This record gives sequence, structure tokens and C-alpha cells, in this order.
Amino acid sequence: MQTTPFGPYGLSISILLVGMMLALSGMALGLGYALNDKGLKEFGKKEIMQSLINGALVGGFLVLFVNGGLVDSLINSMVLANGTTISCSSFLQYNSAICFAYNYLVGTNQYYFMGFSRYSVLTSVMTLMIALTTLYATLGLLKLFLSPLLSQIQGIVQILGAAAVSATTQAAVLSFIAASALTVMLPLGLVLRAFYPTRSLGSFLIALTIGLYIVLPLTYLMNATIVGYYGSANSQASLTTLIGNVTRVSSSATGYANQYTSSGGVLEMVVGAWNELMEGVSTLLSSFFNIVAYFILYAFLLPAFSLMLTGISVRELARLLGSESFFGKYNLL
Repeated sequence: MQTTPFGPYGLSISILLVGMMLALSGMALGLGYALNDKGLKEFGKKEIMQSLINGALVGGFLVLFVNGGLVDSLINSMVLANGTTISCSSFLQYNSAICFAYNYLVGTNQYYFMGFSRYSVLTSVMTLMIALTTLYATLGLLKLFLSPLLSQIQGIVQILGAAAVSATTQAAVLSFIAASALTVMLPLGLVLRAFYPTRSLGSFLIALTIGLYIVLPLTYLMNATIVGYYGSANSQASLTTLIGNVTRVSSSATGYANQYTSSGGVLEMVVGAWNELMEGVSTLLSSFFNIVAYFILYAFLLPAFSLMLTGISVRELARLLGSESFFGKYNLL
């Protein structure tokens, strides 16, 4: 179990650097008074103040991010409210917001949220892609008559494929954050902030760590809540119903193709069977288009909103830590 937010050596190095910079700053201040150099005095005073701030940051982050600390309690109270149940393995379990976001994006098991049992975005997308591929192969028997419908199915599959790539990429980023934010990025930011030439970069890394470890995963909870109020397009019941409809339409298409083949291709077909097939395909594609709209929201629009909120948070935190000049031309959010 992870017990401190600084990894095996980060805490010792941070404390050592704070003490060393306090000593060097004191020496600079003493030389300033000895030489009666106003610039050296001001530099020494400023560096002592910055060293004290660094020490406060080390102690504060140690208290905030330790297992079971204030940050863990706050995140758990937000994520696990209203009966939400999630499960993660390995390093993902240290942050319940990242664990939830991972389940929401690519988790292999169902999770319970807002009163519904739900599949992850990736599982839902892959299930729909398999169903659409099956439907496409079946309707291909009637390609002469259904060419426009087959083109629509191809377009839906392409959108779902892009959504699957997006969800997988986001999950990989979250896994990287869970593994490195508190053990590498945070201590590195504290180390860089201890030195005058790299202070802005260190402040930015600290702000980036907080934004990625806290703000970004919590935005996925917000995203799931937003889409939850508009329906449960990826719930187990919805997917089961849709796959059942795919099976029925595929069976109808196969039966119609067999009738057409056995009749030698003449147009003496049962009109009712053809109308039933067309009605089923039309209803099915309408359902798929509705669900694809949800997945465009899941995989593209809401993640962009999450990145925007995280970027704004990082910018403001970095400003508080003295790194406003680091953004330069990227200060657009």
C-alpha cells in the first residue's frame, strides 16, 4: 500500500533541499548585511521566504495526500455517494475518482451509478460494433436492395471505432496519472521549486499534479452525472434490448434472402415480409443513431470539457504558486 505521496525517496529529498536552501539563503542574507549590499539582502530575504513556503508545501502535501487523508476523504465522499460501487486493481485503487473514471471508460466489469448498472464506454462500443458487423454481414446478402443502409452502418461503425480509441487513450492517460502523479511529478515539482532558476517550472508541475490527480478524474464523475440525467443509453437493459433487435432483424434478412434465392430471383415475393424487414432495419438504425449520439458525447465532447476545466484549474493554481509567467502564449483558457 502506498503510505506517503512522495514515493520512496521524494520526502527525504524534499526535506533535505528545504533545509539546504534555508541555509544557503541565510548565508546570502548574512553576506548582504556584512557587505551592506541591498540587492543581496533582498535576495536572501526572498529566498528564505520561498524556502519556508517550500517547507510548508512539503508538510501540507504530506498531510493532504497521505492515504486516508483529507484529499482521499473528500474524493471518496464525492465519488462513492448515492450507492456508487466500483472496483479497481493495483495502483488505481488509491484514488477513487481515477478508479471511477477508469471503470466509466474501459472497465471490464459493470459498475453501479445513479441507480443503474452500467457498462463502460469501451465495452458498450465494442458490443455495438460486433452487433453492427453482424447486421452488416447479414444485410450484405441483400446488398442489391440495401446499399444505402449498408453505407449508413459503415458510418456508424467508423464513429464507434473512433470512440473506442478515444476511451482507451483517456484510460491510458488516467493510468499514467495514477502511477506517477504523487510518486514522480509532485516530488519533482517540489525539488524544482526549491531552486531559483527552476521555480516557475516547479510551481507549474505542482499545479499540474493537483489538476491531473484531483480535478481531471472528478470531471469524469461530473460527465457521468450529466449523461446520467439524460438517459441510460449504455445500461445493461438498453444494450440487451438493442442486441435482441439486431438478432431479430438479422434472422428476418436471412429468411428473406433464402426466399429470394429459392424463388429464382423473380419479384413474386411476400410483400409483407419485405415491409417487416425494412421496418425493423429502419427502427434499428434509428436506435443506433441515438446511442451513437450519446457516445459522441461520452468520448469526445465531455472529455474536451474536462480538459478545459483541468487546464483552467492548473493555470490558476500555478498563478497562486508563482508561475504565471510560465504560460506565456499558452495563457488562452
